[in-house]
Amino acid sequence: MKTVTIFANKGGSGRTVSTMALASGFLAQGRRVTVMDCSDLAGCEASPLRAWREQMATRAQLDLVECQGQEEVEDNAAAAEAQGIDVLLVDTSARIYEPQLVALDMADLIIAPAIGSLEAKRITHGIGKFFDTPEQLYGLVIGGQNRLPQATKTRKAFGFLPVFKSELPWAEALSEQMLNGDIAQFVASLSCKPDEPGFARFRAAQMAWNAVQRLTFEVEWALDGYRLEELDNDQSKVPFGRRAVA
Repeated sequence: MKTVTIFANKGGSGRTVSTMALASGFLAQGRRVTVMDCSDLAGCEASPLRAWREQMATRAQLDLVECQGQEEVEDNAAAAEAQGIDVLLVDTSARIYEPQLVALDMADLIIAPAIGSLEAKRITHGIGKFFDTPEQLYGLVIGGQNRLPQATKTRKAFGFLPVFKSELPWAEALSEQMLNGDIAQFVASLSCKPDEPGFARFRAAQMAWNAVQRLTFEVEWALDGYRLEELDNDQSKVPFGRRAVA
């Protein structure tokens, strides 16, 4: 079992949106997924993850567990591994207490989403409080405001942290997951031809789903110890490809 913990010590950074999106991405690969809610709303009726899970009721390969204490985190993680779960996705809160620290400590990969440079700077400043050597921590650019100049600023604001090449756009298919459920099924429900009403909505949802799938594959590669690199124009693609899979 691989454990991915979503971390950001600032509210509104996109932790829950990223958690739900990656769950859909891994489910589309046929993986068994458990989402662990360690956020401030775990166990509450107002929990967005609880509402989302209700919309995902047909997905038998998905489980949601809510944890409010250290022992709950440890016990549910052990249970998920015993059940043969492939991926454990952990959503945390901006305030990091003992349960969140346990979730961060057991992670094979930590993802830090940010919707802008302010969030990215806040994350990098807070990393020293929670990590000694954040070797498996990646930044993630998320949100509609991250278009070209803004996205570049957000990436630079992560400083020394590696950042995923893939980005999550701001789109209905992502922001309304707690209402629409599985992204792939939502896109399918909007399917129409270019000359039919609603095509723009379908195209935006399809682009968001493509972004989720790219990110899911990149997360999977990071879990296996690989990292995407830019290909220089002067480089030969053959030796570059060999090095990437070595």
